Amino acid sequence: MTALRFLLLGYAFLTIFISGGLFFKKSGQAYFTLSMFTVLFGIEMLDFLYSTSVLARMHPQFFGIYYFTAGFIYGPVLFLHFNVLLKERYFKPIDLLHFVPAVIAFLSISDILFMPGHSRMDYIGAHFFDRIMPFNYARATHILLYGIVFVFLIYKNYSSLDSKKRLYTLSTCSIYFITAVLMSWLTEYADDWRQFIVYYISASSIVFIIGYVLYTEPDFLSRIAGKYLSSNLSQKDMSVIKEKIISSFERDKAYLESNLTLARLGELIEEKPHRISQTLSELVRESFNDFTNRFRVEHAKEMLVKDEFRHYKIEAIALESGFNNKVTFSKAFTKFTAQKPSVYRNSMTG
Repeated sequence: MTALRFLLLGYAFLTIFISGGLFFKKSGQAYFTLSMFTVLFGIEMLDFLYSTSVLARMHPQFFGIYYFTAGFIYGPVLFLHFNVLLKERYFKPIDLLHFVPAVIAFLSISDILFMPGHSRMDYIGAHFFDRIMPFNYARATHILLYGIVFVFLIYKNYSSLDSKKRLYTLSTCSIYFITAVLMSWLTEYADDWRQFIVYYISASSIVFIIGYVLYTEPDFLSRIAGKYLSSNLSQKDMSVIKEKIISSFERDKAYLESNLTLARLGELIEEKPHRISQTLSELVRESFNDFTNRFRVEHAKEMLVKDEFRHYKIEAIALESGFNNKVTFSKAFTKFTAQKPSVYRNSMTG
């Protein structure tokens, strides 16, 4: 076994150890999803070492069982983790749709998976280019697409993040994205599967970030995912912040600013963005976007029924209400009223 393989073996056990620490040390969805991500990756590193060693030929019953489907699970699990931290919401049944590709992947190769060990190994070798490589391309593409989604998700929520959230999400996302690109490149150009050890060594840096955070700041996720774990704001503090938010919206109509963000609202009411986010999440039970859009929709409803705005087009009403465009306005309006703006106007004005 080469030095790199010894190193990867150590990384694999470290990853599984860290996942156990995350799972048993704290409760909550932020820890659960992170624990799942790390243990899945740790098992894949062990599977890689097994599959590229003489052990696979001696004990082939596990060959090819784990690798193919697992690759379609990493992105969804990390996506749910980022959702907890960035959007601060519980899992919803619709989130299960992210795992549909994993189910499809399993079903598409189920005939291979249920073969006897030696037969499976021989089949994979004989049909590597016509069956396995297309599957590898799909796996690499799936991982890369989620990397792009993570970049967009963090960019969209960047202004509302405090410094620790930014450091954590940017570091994790950057490494995931870089290793996703590396995997795609290796899938296309690697001469042998053993060369993928470069990918596994690189991707393991995610584990070191997680391990460092767990060791040096065991309550890190508790602080940045307050909705699901512990809270550093008292009910009294949040009540005060809530009143300041509502005053800013009802008296000053802050929601009419089309570029209103948590950071901007924080400036207006002299509060830190993450304190506002936690207040809305825990006390109001709404996200910042939903809370803001609810006020905007109410403003738009008034404009839609007043005679003085009868000549305004729907897009003009949207812009006057703080929305950036007609499409976003229509989606928000339908969400809160179960009607399209034009239908609402016609029903109210005859």
